Amino acid sequence: MKDTFLEELRATDTKGLSEFSARAPIERARAVLARGHADTLEDFAALISPNARPLLEDMARLSAGITKKYFGMNVRMFAPLYVSNQCVNNCVYCGFAIRNSIERKTLSFDEVRQEVAAIYDLGFRNILLVASENPKLVSSGYMDECIKIAREKMPDVSIEIAPSSVEDYRRYVASGCEGLTVFQETYDEQIYPDLHPSGPKHDFKWRLATPERGIEAGMRIVGLGALLGICDWRRDIISMALHAQYLTRKAWRTKISVSLPRMRPSAGGFKVLPENIPTDADIVQIMCALRIFLNRLSIVVSTRESRKFRDGIMGLGVTQMSAYSSTRPGGYAHPSRDGEQFCINDDRTPAEFASALRAKGLCPVWKDFDSAFA
Repeated sequence: MKDTFLEELRATDTKGLSEFSARAPIERARAVLARGHADTLEDFAALISPNARPLLEDMARLSAGITKKYFGMNVRMFAPLYVSNQCVNNCVYCGFAIRNSIERKTLSFDEVRQEVAAIYDLGFRNILLVASENPKLVSSGYMDECIKIAREKMPDVSIEIAPSSVEDYRRYVASGCEGLTVFQETYDEQIYPDLHPSGPKHDFKWRLATPERGIEAGMRIVGLGALLGICDWRRDIISMALHAQYLTRKAWRTKISVSLPRMRPSAGGFKVLPENIPTDADIVQIMCALRIFLNRLSIVVSTRESRKFRDGIMGLGVTQMSAYSSTRPGGYAHPSRDGEQFCINDDRTPAEFASALRAKGLCPVWKDFDSAFA
């Protein structure tokens, strides 16, 4: 294992693995299923091959069994709280990009407190604070205070904000933050600059090393993700699986999670190539393959996905789901669609969604950790 994930990524032929995955014989995937586990990244690539699609039901059964073994019938519930959409980046696919004319807002601390209270009243005890990239949010101590406000009610607080230094993350941990999520968007180092032409997010290496800095600072949970649709999804998924495997080996005390977001319509109007968007069946195949490859990996599916799809994957491998999400600052206490980062697809209330989980024999978990336990 290399000293940093950048070295690991550059040393791995993810393009070659993607090409292998596109044509891997079904016999390779069948052999993996017969063993009951994927030992190598090449095994994982074979499981997400189109030639392995006839084995999807077998994969789903194996994935469901592994998930039940390590996670029981539990599905962890969370809500994202967008505290700011004022961004200095110009990502070509994002509704928050600085070039877009949308309603811009950074919540006041009183508004943050109102939003946290509204989310608490919905039943959530696990909150993800989300902010676009604006250096002032870090330098002013804004995020530190938001974390402290959230902790007044929420036992579990995570952040999804601009990549920060180890020192900043240590401050957030000291303020009560326990989790860090950062999407690499794409792991293709050559294409990445074209998708992020200006702003701090242009720095591929700094963003890629964010999970390692968070782990060094003491984050208990670290989440990864690639935005499926902006590049070759097969290569990005293989790279993300490599990243999760690397962090699992390097930081075994840290809980690693992955998300599988697909592009949704946004203010940016970014047009995706149809072949870059995985189908519903592709996502199920990816999710099952991840579970077979990394048994203890937490897999997150958000309200980007449709109600029908989210109902269909319950019990197959997903372990964490959001509900009734708002992607604009102030969207819980004062619901509105203005200033959204993207449009959500499943708008059921938390109670409705929890009922759907229970109907599948699953247990919605609103709280699964308290700092007192540590």
